[in-house]
Amino acid sequence: MAISLQHAGELTVELANQLLGQALGEAITEVRVTPLGEGVGLMSSIGRAALTLASGKETSVVVKVIAQTENVSISKQLNFYANEIDFYRYLSPECPIRSPKCYFADIDPETQDFLLILEDLGAAAAGDQLEGCDEALMLQGFEKAAQLHGRFWGKTDQYPWLRYQNVPEVNQFRQDVIFRPGVAPTLAAFPDYFTGNLAEVVTQIGDNFVPIFERAMAGTQTVIHGDYRIDNMLLPVVDGAVEIVAVDWQNTTGGRGAHDIAYFSSQSCGPEMRGAIEMAALKRYHEVLMDEGVQGYSFDECLEDFRVNLMITMITPIAIIGTMDSGNERGVELGRVLLERALSSLVAMDCGSLLNELKLG
Repeated sequence: MAISLQHAGELTVELANQLLGQALGEAITEVRVTPLGEGVGLMSSIGRAALTLASGKETSVVVKVIAQTENVSISKQLNFYANEIDFYRYLSPECPIRSPKCYFADIDPETQDFLLILEDLGAAAAGDQLEGCDEALMLQGFEKAAQLHGRFWGKTDQYPWLRYQNVPEVNQFRQDVIFRPGVAPTLAAFPDYFTGNLAEVVTQIGDNFVPIFERAMAGTQTVIHGDYRIDNMLLPVVDGAVEIVAVDWQNTTGGRGAHDIAYFSSQSCGPEMRGAIEMAALKRYHEVLMDEGVQGYSFDECLEDFRVNLMITMITPIAIIGTMDSGNERGVELGRVLLERALSSLVAMDCGSLLNELKLG
């Protein structure tokens, strides 16, 4: 029987000892849980559990459970909870991007209620989506993604548990339940952001999301993070330099590598990063892929994959603003910032022209 919780605060001393006592090496005498990530955890509920040990020593872990918002049905439909549990169970030891140590991971396959207990790297290391990133962090983000994609390029069939991004019924769900219904409310909420023909481009992406998504995921498959952005990263300083530690592996699947970097660029990098800086990061991504042994994948192919994936990453700001429960004021502001960045990506990479060139339908 799976061990799961509805709220992080349900982690009792007894359960903590059962799940963590051996790993920590001594008994736990007190557990105090506080909410973590307000306005960030749109798809899960997260808490920090402060643990007092028998010796008097104190430590802490991060506890993650099912969302307590209207977003839970979307999370279940997209297999977010199962994806993350499977990542920590089977894939994290092989992943070249550092992730927090996993102490416990379990899920009820019927209800998708789950419990994930992870290493706590501290609040100071948390990335902030609203702040975005500088040029150095953007470059590292692209490099780390290339290491991940290169490691598993063409090898996803070795992981029979792995789900894939390109699933017809899920694609239709994304189009009909998430993207399309969110377009009109988003246009109404931020009309000044849709300059030129952007309203037409975004509407067209929504109306043709399924074939665009299928094109974006076409080609050699690799393991992708799927939600690769600053809010899903911890940024501790290691040997004097910031190191990306990726968290929130709920959308980890087989897919096209360019999806992660398109998502990272459009969601975490401001308009000032467009142009030469973004192109340099993309070239570096391709170079690292080649260094990892990927063959038969030209930079021109990489560039087109990037541009197509920029189109489908529009689903995130559209969902936050127009479809989902954004949680609180920070969630609303996050949607606004992501929208501004994503639209700047579409313009900088002339995705409107590419959209007209694609053979849809």
